[in-house]
Amino acid sequence: MVLENKTYVPTLAIRASEMNGLEFLPGATKERMAPCILLAPWANSSSLQKSLDRVEKALRHQNYFLDIDRDYEFTNMESGPQQELVALLNPANAFENWCNFVVEQKWVWPCVQTRGQSEADIRTQIERFQEAERTYCMRIFMNRMPGNMAEVVSAFAASGAADYVILLEGGWVQDPLSLAVWFDGMIGGHLQAIDANVPIVLSCTSMPKLFTDFDGGINQVPFGNRVLLDQIRQRWANRARIIYGDWGSTRPREPGGFASRPLDRVDYPTQSAWDISRNKSQGWGFKRAAQEIVDSADWDGNLGIWGEVQIVNTTISPALGIDTPQKNVAARVNIHLHRQAFYDAGNPSGMNLDEDWED
Repeated sequence: MVLENKTYVPTLAIRASEMNGLEFLPGATKERMAPCILLAPWANSSSLQKSLDRVEKALRHQNYFLDIDRDYEFTNMESGPQQELVALLNPANAFENWCNFVVEQKWVWPCVQTRGQSEADIRTQIERFQEAERTYCMRIFMNRMPGNMAEVVSAFAASGAADYVILLEGGWVQDPLSLAVWFDGMIGGHLQAIDANVPIVLSCTSMPKLFTDFDGGINQVPFGNRVLLDQIRQRWANRARIIYGDWGSTRPREPGGFASRPLDRVDYPTQSAWDISRNKSQGWGFKRAAQEIVDSADWDGNLGIWGEVQIVNTTISPALGIDTPQKNVAARVNIHLHRQAFYDAGNPSGMNLDEDWED
């Protein structure tokens, strides 16, 4: 069965913070998830294969979905990895370059590329992945709804199999509950012809884009992804599996990145919120921000995972834990992924993970 024993499908870009947060998870956590990785060049690498090497170093022989990161900004077309990515975006012969690339990767479950493709082209891709005995994915991004949606659904439905996953991607939204109408419309409209045994992943993120309004201590930012999931599950009980997805407490890439270095802060994920510890007026550094988190009522401290240890170490000395914004994100991603992977398994505090990590 596709995604058997998987409870979580986080979407992650190939960036250092996400990959570090993923790498330092316990094996038991990774086994409960099937990430959707967005392919882009790894920083200063010599080939696109280096990106997948970094993913597989983080996942340690776990399968993952792979799609092309269409938010990636091309900055140097003389770069070999960027040229390789352009080649994978070539739709010729039913995205032949993409198909050949992904079937050579042992752990990849490919996302079918549907942009501008006829029903016959999409069927050709599906047949290639079936011949390679791969699970594959129909990933539909709300902000990039394909104009050929009818052809996409017909091609998948015609396969006559439930050997794939549908990932409905809402991207960044201020309030996940605002996506309920779109998810309902997709499941009850476009996807009606799809076998009810095909798993559907619902994904979005509401991680704040700006933090200038967060000041004076710990600010709690709730996220409603789980409430959204419960609502959709109740309305579509005929579907065999509707699975939780999000962006691992991150967001899609945005043009230009940071204009300046963000103010020091420490973020701490709970089951349904992010605690943001930041105080510009008092000039908090990472150490003070981390201490406020550790002293707060939301602090668990007994998860037994790398991200919490990084925060504790920061209270001793930032050099031992979090001393850059990127390290803060890595610790946050690590804790968020762990909590969401075990969300349906009861309280993750005090679990015997029986695994050490190497810094």
